[in-house]
Amino acid sequence: MLPIWLGAVAGFRSIPSAWMARSNAFSGAFLFAVTVFLWIPELAHVDHERSLPWGIWIVLGYFLQFALDSRSRGLEHGHIHHHDPNPWPAYTGLLIHSVVEGVPMLRLPESEQLAFALSLGIHNLPIAALLAFWLRQCHVPFQKIALALLGMSLAAPFGAAVGTLLPLDMPGMEGFIGGLVVGIFLHVSSTILFELQKDHRLPTVLWVIVIIGLLSGFSLSQFIH
Repeated sequence: MLPIWLGAVAGFRSIPSAWMARSNAFSGAFLFAVTVFLWIPELAHVDHERSLPWGIWIVLGYFLQFALDSRSRGLEHGHIHHHDPNPWPAYTGLLIHSVVEGVPMLRLPESEQLAFALSLGIHNLPIAALLAFWLRQCHVPFQKIALALLGMSLAAPFGAAVGTLLPLDMPGMEGFIGGLVVGIFLHVSSTILFELQKDHRLPTVLWVIVIIGLLSGFSLSQFIH
C-alpha cells in the first residue's frame, strides 16, 4: 500500500517524461529478473504428477494480462491518455489487474512473500504516480482522485485475501498460483522493456538503469534462496 501513496505524492506534481521512462526501466527489468531467477525456478519444484503442466498456467496468466491490458489501456506499463472524458473504464481495468496480481501473495511460501510484495511495490509506485497525474489531467476532482488511489492501494491486499480462499491441498493449485505469477509478470515486464525502445534504440542512460534493475532482481532472488 505504501508505494501507491508514495507514487501518488509524485503524481500530484508534474511528472517529467524522463523520470517516468527511468522508473519504468528499473521496474520492468527488476520484475523480469525476479521472474526468471526466482519464480520460474520455483515452478520447477512443483509436483508434476499431481497437477497439469505449469506452462498452461503461465500462458493463462500471460493472456489474462493481455486481456486486462485492453481494458486498462496500458496504464500498468506507462501508457497515458491525456484529457480522457471518461477515465473510469481504464481505471477499472487497472484495478482488476492489481487484484489479480495480489491473489498469489499469501499462498506463496513465507520466505517468498516478501520478494513478491517488493516486486509489486516497485511495479506499482510509477503506476500510482502516472494514475494520479493522469486523473488530474482529466480534471477529476481531488476527492475522487484520493478515493481512486485508496481503491488502488487496497486492490492487491484484497486480492491476497481472496487468494487465501484457494485450497492449497487441491491438486495443481501450487502450479496454478506460481504459473499465474510468472505469466502476469512476464507480460508486464516484457511490455515495459519493449516500449522503452524508440526507433529500436535504447538510450545509454536507460541501458544502465535496466542493468541495475536486472542485478537488483537477481540479488533479491539469491537472497530468498
